Amino acid sequence: MTSSSRIAALPAAAMATFALAGCGGDTATLATFTGTWQGHGRTLKVTPTGNAEEWISLGLGHFVIALRFQLSRPRGTARDALATTTVTAVRLGNTSAFTAAHPPPRVGESRKIRLRDGVITERLTGAHYCSPTARHWTSAQWLDAGCGA
Repeated sequence: MTSSSRIAALPAAAMATFALAGCGGDTATLATFTGTWQGHGRTLKVTPTGNAEEWISLGLGHFVIALRFQLSRPRGTARDALATTTVTAVRLGNTSAFTAAHPPPRVGESRKIRLRDGVITERLTGAHYCSPTARHWTSAQWLDAGCGA
């Protein structure tokens, strides 16, 4: 390849690099997590600005925990997104769901939250939540996703 053909190839390579930079890139935003997510005995509500409220019970009348946390630093894609959660408030109910090895979350604690294929895994409590648009799922799909009883 001559020096003039190398120079001519440079703009084409630069354009290809810019075009491919967006492929599979970081398209997730805080709004990616927005919605009211459900699981058996639990609810997670996330606003477009990343404010979240989580409520978990062990059934009727057995309140376990209510959390508020802020999502930040979203990354990934709309189908596979990750963000950081930081606890801003905790209200405990039935503490039997927690152990010394798995204590309840504390204000200021940070963990990751993951959204993959319509299922959120919240690592502060370990709970799974299914997409608000997953109403068409079968009971088996709901259970397989970790959102059932």
